[in-house]
Amino acid sequence: MKFIIRSLSIFTVCLIALTTYGRGLDISQTINLDRYTLIDGDTFQHDTGFLYLDGTFHIITSDIEYYSFYGLTPDFFAPVSGKPLMDETLYYSYHNLGLIPKWIASSFNITIGYETFVIVGVTGKNDVDATVTIVTQPQSQQVVAGWPATLSVQAEPSQYITYNSYQWYLNSKPIKGEIYSVLIFPTTTSKNTGVYKVAVSSGGTPVMSQGALLQIVTPVTIKKQPAPVITAKTGKKVTFKIIALGTGPLHYQWYSGSNAIPDATNSSYAIASVQALDAGQYSVKVQNSLTWNVSNLATLTVTP
Repeated sequence: MKFIIRSLSIFTVCLIALTTYGRGLDISQTINLDRYTLIDGDTFQHDTGFLYLDGTFHIITSDIEYYSFYGLTPDFFAPVSGKPLMDETLYYSYHNLGLIPKWIASSFNITIGYETFVIVGVTGKNDVDATVTIVTQPQSQQVVAGWPATLSVQAEPSQYITYNSYQWYLNSKPIKGEIYSVLIFPTTTSKNTGVYKVAVSSGGTPVMSQGALLQIVTPVTIKKQPAPVITAKTGKKVTFKIIALGTGPLHYQWYSGSNAIPDATNSSYAIASVQALDAGQYSVKVQNSLTWNVSNLATLTVTP
């Protein structure tokens, strides 16, 4: 029955449009619109009425209905709750005829019952886009150079966000062509280091995500090894040194054999007065946040 009544209403409005088009009038305030407003988990309020040019909605009829009648859920209605809806075909027909010059429509549509609608509003007065909420922010991460990396975002309502509703940014500059919810780096280099954000929109003002720091970590390498053999007389000073490269900060730990030497945590290790007990093999482990490397062994011989 509602479908028949709705069809008659559309037919009536079409007649009004045809009779007024010749006079070039704005017929927007003669169009009967629908509005669905959430009440609870079972029911919603269905209003019909007119959208005035000041942006207010004036109710003609109102009743309470059940989601189960439409086979839908509260989550489906939530993004358009409380916003005027108009049959999509009618909107674009009237828009193309110039009969609703002060109205705008959402960039997406929504199907309820037998009809497909768009949200309508008065230019400068109403927000016709679904409210976007970012539910999963892109996460900061560290990746070893050469490895792949992925940044992603999840936003709702997903049914009103298209594949190109995203725009990724690196250090506040848009990245050309990156318009999907996932940003993929098949192979990373130091140039990929930076703060990434993504703007998400359902057609209106974009919502910007939090920043995610992608840090590309260069593996630890030892450019200069310690001298392989050191011979020193008892009581003399002995120094072991290396030069290590890689994304800092670099952390050092020197070893005598397999034993870590207390407080020997610099790129060099010195023994102020070497003794016979100090003879043996020395090495150093260097690490950063993701990688590590161990130097070659240096053999210390102590003579009288």
